[in-house]
Amino acid sequence: MDIQIDMVFAAGIALFAVTATYFLFAYKKEFNRAFLVSFITIISYTLMLEGSLVSYAAKGGEVYATRWLFYGLSCSLLIYEIARLLNKTMPETVFLLFLTVIVMGTGAAAAYFDGWYKIGFFVLSSVAYILLIYPLLTSTSTNRNAVAKYILLGWTAFPCAFLLAPDGFGLITASMAAILYLLLDIFTKIIFYFDLRGKIEANVSGK
Repeated sequence: MDIQIDMVFAAGIALFAVTATYFLFAYKKEFNRAFLVSFITIISYTLMLEGSLVSYAAKGGEVYATRWLFYGLSCSLLIYEIARLLNKTMPETVFLLFLTVIVMGTGAAAAYFDGWYKIGFFVLSSVAYILLIYPLLTSTSTNRNAVAKYILLGWTAFPCAFLLAPDGFGLITASMAAILYLLLDIFTKIIFYFDLRGKIEANVSGK
């Protein structure tokens, strides 16, 4: 069965609408990052479904550069959550947030441009990503192992998907890439919160 890319985007909207509603009522109200991450993802998928800002790779296939711009918002919230779990100081957290924005901004540029510009922006994004995850994976916090799987199996899989998709070398179709991105979104934005909810709420409560 040939799954149309619009079906994948619609499924993403429906799924994150459910989780956004759940997180809105289930999580603490001080600053509900779990809800915001899902809500931002709904906007991203809706914009991709609408299709006005889609571009096309030189080798063919749809490219959705806006995906990475919205990742800049949602992943900044996630990295803030991770930094709290790993007991990072505020200056360290701010530095990580800036790196997150750089990673996603250069990722969007790499998706949009072709040729050497694509390669250059991807290299810049990769360097910033290594600088971002290194202090997380080398943390001495007792929560390191709990978050490491989401970094290694989730976050690090996104640039791999990028290379396979029309954004990169075009080894898979845009629809297949959309499915892969959706699965990664579920893992890093939904399962992450369900898995670590107790630890996150303990941080919020100051316990």
